[in-house]
Amino acid sequence: MTSTPLKLDHDLSQAESPSIQDVLLSSIAAVAAALLQHESFRGFTIETPRDDLVSITRDGLTQIILGPNLWRSLEDRLPYLEHADKTGICMICAGTAADFIDFPAELKRPDIQQLGLPMFTNSLYYLVQNIYNLQTLLAHSQSAAQEVEEANQAVKYVMSISRELNGERNIPKLLTLILFKACDICSADAGSIYTVDSPTNNVRDGTMQFRFTQNFSIKQNLSEFSMPVNEGSIVGSACIAAATINIPDLYKLSPDPAANPFGARHDRTWDQRIGYESHSMLTVPMFDISHNVIGVIQLINRKKSRQVKLDKKELFAEQVVPFDEMDQEMAEIVAQQAGIALENANMNQNILELFDGFVNASVTAIEQRDPTTSGHSFRVAHLTVGLAEVVHRCAIGPYKDLKFNSDQLQEIRYASLLHDFGKLGVSENVLVKAKKLYPWEFDTVLNRFELIRAGLEIDYLKKVIEYHQSPDHFPLGANPYTFEYEKNQKVAELEEYLRFVSKANEPTVLEQGGFEKLKDIANLSYRNLRQEKHPYLLSEELKALSVSRGSLTREEFAEIQSHVTHTYEFLRQIPWGKKLANVPQIAAKHHEKLDGSGYPTSAEATEIPPQTRMMTIADIFDALTAADRPYKKAVPVDRALDIIEMEVKSKKIDGELFKLFVESKVYEPVLDPNFKLKGV
Repeated sequence: MTSTPLKLDHDLSQAESPSIQDVLLSSIAAVAAALLQHESFRGFTIETPRDDLVSITRDGLTQIILGPNLWRSLEDRLPYLEHADKTGICMICAGTAADFIDFPAELKRPDIQQLGLPMFTNSLYYLVQNIYNLQTLLAHSQSAAQEVEEANQAVKYVMSISRELNGERNIPKLLTLILFKACDICSADAGSIYTVDSPTNNVRDGTMQFRFTQNFSIKQNLSEFSMPVNEGSIVGSACIAAATINIPDLYKLSPDPAANPFGARHDRTWDQRIGYESHSMLTVPMFDISHNVIGVIQLINRKKSRQVKLDKKELFAEQVVPFDEMDQEMAEIVAQQAGIALENANMNQNILELFDGFVNASVTAIEQRDPTTSGHSFRVAHLTVGLAEVVHRCAIGPYKDLKFNSDQLQEIRYASLLHDFGKLGVSENVLVKAKKLYPWEFDTVLNRFELIRAGLEIDYLKKVIEYHQSPDHFPLGANPYTFEYEKNQKVAELEEYLRFVSKANEPTVLEQGGFEKLKDIANLSYRNLRQEKHPYLLSEELKALSVSRGSLTREEFAEIQSHVTHTYEFLRQIPWGKKLANVPQIAAKHHEKLDGSGYPTSAEATEIPPQTRMMTIADIFDALTAADRPYKKAVPVDRALDIIEMEVKSKKIDGELFKLFVESKVYEPVLDPNFKLKGV
């Protein structure tokens, strides 16, 4: 914005009088005559609509002189007073000293002058000229103030744009916002936005990606496309030159591109196809912090009136004007802010992708240690986020006011994906333990029973040999056949013991009396080749085989339970930031129960957040329905839901959330064998 230089016709410091014949003026008529007749007033337009009124105008600034009959009458003076208040006209009340004795109080204002009669022509000149100069000063001051206010509003608007742009991290939304703001601030009817990506610092090595277009007058549905960065387009030229290209009218470009700025050319084929004319064009590059071009804003058709739709051919000539210096300056400011915002959004996107990669790699690391639960964390994340979205849409019930924004859903997703990360701190043998005895432990039992059986065979053969050597040393009726029968009886008994041990080794509920029978077997003993006495089952083996449910001993189960603590300790080391601060807490409580019977802290219901309650349902459901694991078979969906419902009735699981889980059937996608595990 540029201010008009202030010029005053009369320097108030001058003492020299103008060459006016100094005549005494004693009436409004005489004042009017002096103004009309003397050359010194030729620069003014003098009008006398009535005998007691004189209007003096110059450069749009007006003074009106009212005679006593006008300003004394409230009814007569009121229209002039109101008009003066609205338009800035200077009112001058003329009269004699006697007339001013009862001067109305409402006229005693700084902006209303008094002209005392009689007065000399010179004095009239100075009064009129001084009032004109004061009006000029005031008008200039008001104009400057308006320009300052306009500049202030423009700065505020640009600052608000900066705040909006830097507050948006979603790249498609950000690009749309950038284009909208650029069009708005420049009164552009249409525009497009491109992003630029180059593998090197040379923009010529890169490509431009057309992202979005906006058009106030017509509808356009354009798909994204890529093109190389070169001088073949105005956008490409702006990238290479790293400069704004302002073309007043594309339709006035020379057919020879070499004769045009930046070799610009305009193919009207597209305009003709859609019934639109692209005249004025402003193409502005966006830069990152290193001043590399990372995008381009291209604005089309600057309009005189931003609300007019260019839907008729004649309107293009009437409404479209070139983008001026102010438009270019404002567009460049927006582009500067947009470039920084876009770079920040790209960096944020890279960080999110990096973090997502870290989370996925972490989950993969967990599942590689326990291949039997492959896909569990991804399925739990899908189920939990799905249930959270159902809760978010719920309009009735105790959770109708619980809403989740995108950050909170991401928080739930990360917590669900990493809820078992602490298993990295659990022994792999315990994690994959499929039966009560580890494979090598059961092999030891099998070898021991083979040894016992071999001992029975040896005892039998020894008896046969002794019998043949000294038959009289044996009781009457003893013979090799009886020895064989006794041996077979013991072998059959041994095999029965082994069958029972093998059955007890399965991770099923131990049958009634099973513990006593195992104890009886353990109490049996045999002698090895050195005649050393040993039990059929070692104490550690008896302890493991005596587990009443599942495959883990109390110590092993405690180690498994410790994974929750390990998960929390690991997750709280990560700087999640404010938006994801609850990830450790959500993940750490997924084995807690509402009645306080869960682990690791026996938390009460009020201590378990809704996000964790949802994850608990998802975790149990997937553990029950997942494909066969070494220690159990998959449970049918109906049976799994019945099992969870029993937990609900026992006040362990949140009944309202389970109801939403069942009614919404969010579990159906994970039951599909083709369910995509990653990128949940």
